[in-house]
Amino acid sequence: MESSLITEILAVFGGVTVVVVGLSRWLGGLWSKRILQNERASIERELEREKSRLQESLEVTKAALASQTKLVEERLNAINDERFKALIENYSLLADTWLNCRWAIQPDEIGRDKPPETERLKIAAESIDEYFKDFERKKLFLSDDSQSSVYTFITSVWESLNKLRIFSESSESIDDKLNALYGAWVNDLKPKMDAARRSIESEYKMLIGVDEHNQALQRTSR
Repeated sequence: MESSLITEILAVFGGVTVVVVGLSRWLGGLWSKRILQNERASIERELEREKSRLQESLEVTKAALASQTKLVEERLNAINDERFKALIENYSLLADTWLNCRWAIQPDEIGRDKPPETERLKIAAESIDEYFKDFERKKLFLSDDSQSSVYTFITSVWESLNKLRIFSESSESIDDKLNALYGAWVNDLKPKMDAARRSIESEYKMLIGVDEHNQALQRTSR
């Protein structure tokens, strides 16, 4: 009888245990899902906050970069404007120097009378002085090759003007003086001046976009 009672008690408690274990598993699974959902929601909220923070930081960075880019562009445009202006002014003086030196030395093609040699020499010398001073102030806008060409040009001009000075001060016959002056001018000094000027002009054209403009016109006309 006692064993029967014990068996019944074990049966009862064993059934309860099964129920409790089953219930525990069900509740455990339910709470596990809820915990995971809560953790997931928390992580998603944190991700959204971080995403928002990074987006704001990105926008601030983009705005700063845009501001810096605009500032750099403005500075480059200002420099290019100054460069363009400087080259135009300097080339004008270069042309004046060339013309005044040529006018001082080369005979008039149509036989017009010229002022005395000393007066022509003075005008040409003043012209090259003005050009050289302007060039020294603006040569940072030119390449080393063009700067070298400018110095070659100036040296050639001074040599030419020195020939003219010797011509005006010499007591030799006019024919001998003319041969000495124009022989050196035509055969040596003028070619140097021409080559130097062409080199300078080539860079001026490149810097101010003349060649690109001419090429664009050629493409348009085809």
